[in-house]
Amino acid sequence: MDPFEKRSIYWVMAILVLVIAPFIVLMTPAVLSVVVFEDPNKIAFISFGKNLIMYLLAFFIAFISLLILYFVKKLMTKLFVLILSILGFLIIYITGLNHYVYLDENYIEYNPLFGSEVIYQWSDLSSVRHIHPDGEKVEYESYIFTFTDGYSFNFKATGAVDSTVKSKIYEKLQLYKVPFEIY
Repeated sequence: MDPFEKRSIYWVMAILVLVIAPFIVLMTPAVLSVVVFEDPNKIAFISFGKNLIMYLLAFFIAFISLLILYFVKKLMTKLFVLILSILGFLIIYITGLNHYVYLDENYIEYNPLFGSEVIYQWSDLSSVRHIHPDGEKVEYESYIFTFTDGYSFNFKATGAVDSTVKSKIYEKLQLYKVPFEIY
């Protein structure tokens, strides 16, 4: 195999990344929900839209690094670019994986994009706001959970938050007598 044929494999791999990446990006939240967070006590696993951006960014790094590897001729430089791109891909992809809300029958787990994971009991909730704008698109519907220590986070009520999940949230709020407001 001549050097040009060896180098052209980078173009083929770059095109494969472009073709396969959208499917992996769109399937990752569903696979994560089913494989990692499948539990009999699971109410919902909510992935954020920012996660998809992080996954796309990781695959963009892979694509660009393959293009760079095509033009680089020195072995040491190729190894350096390869190691940096693999580390960059893994760090960004895993950061995207770690941004979620998990509602369980016993607890609420929130892992922000940048920051540390927090786990609260349902009894730790001090108030919940359900923002459901009239006449607006469903994509603007969201929940804001506020806890007794003042910590709060919000998430959109689309995708994984269907009517069953909403009713389970409402049941938990009634059980623990948590103030619930609808806006």
